[in-house]
Amino acid sequence: MNRQQKQLIFNDMKRGIKPGCLPMGVIGFVEYRKDIYNQGETIKTQEGQIAVSQDGNKKYTKDGGIWDIGAKLRFKTAEDLLKTKPDEFIVENVNEKMLDEMRRLYEGKNKTHVVFPWHYGTLLTRCQIKFGWEPLLEASALEPEALAEILDRVGESTMRVLEGWSRLDDVYMIIVHDDIAGSRGLIWSPDFLKKYVFPWYRRFFETIHGSGKKVLYITDGNYTEVLDDILFLKPDGLFCESSSMEPECLMEKGGPDLFYLLKTDSRTMDFGNPEEIESEVMKIRNLHERFPRIFSYTGGGMRKPENLQYFEKMYNKYLVY
Repeated sequence: MNRQQKQLIFNDMKRGIKPGCLPMGVIGFVEYRKDIYNQGETIKTQEGQIAVSQDGNKKYTKDGGIWDIGAKLRFKTAEDLLKTKPDEFIVENVNEKMLDEMRRLYEGKNKTHVVFPWHYGTLLTRCQIKFGWEPLLEASALEPEALAEILDRVGESTMRVLEGWSRLDDVYMIIVHDDIAGSRGLIWSPDFLKKYVFPWYRRFFETIHGSGKKVLYITDGNYTEVLDDILFLKPDGLFCESSSMEPECLMEKGGPDLFYLLKTDSRTMDFGNPEEIESEVMKIRNLHERFPRIFSYTGGGMRKPENLQYFEKMYNKYLVY
């Protein structure tokens, strides 16, 4: 599928018309300054191998995982975390240098895909990258007001990047990513999220909407418990990890006007048999009849070649109309 065909599919979706196939591989993501707001570029590795960064602080796996082992050396407790001065998190100026880099990223990916800029280390995720899970969760539980000073600085930092992307005329939708849940449910309590996190989401979404752009919100895991709170903030799209949430329940709540980035069930792709793969494809087909703005991609960490081949066969049979 070439760039022009991908754009035509997306044009149908924008109008609420079900395109001639379930879109897979239509979107291309671009990310500004991974070295600051994420964990840097991934080092390429072979199946079953682990690469280590030059400073010894990060490990890399073939599926794109980046594991910051150095954080455990720097931050062991909430006390260590709370010694961090908020101004250690850079707040950039929205200037021509930033915008030129964003344009370069956008134009490069725009040759092959419909481009969605995304910001990965939005708020809690950026703190998790810097501090590690244990100190962050301990600080969230024991010293939330002190942690809020750091979150506020991270929020201001994120605002500048979102403002930058919002200034690019050709950008249609911006992704705000922040992992707040795991497969069993929320990582933080609803009360914590409502007090310290969702007010920032409101500002992020309003900033993007103020420029005439759309917002796709992404969190992994099962965030059903606060789905109503997130919908109240008026995102234009949501992510669904099928191994954690039932897609139909999410889409029933969100309605047919939202965009949905749907990840197929990782367990099916890793461990499933042909019957289970076909069953999932049919489930997606039925959803696509009712919710025309679905993008999808295949989940799974191992994704056996025979399962990928069978999924492609079923895709061509049932999801190309």
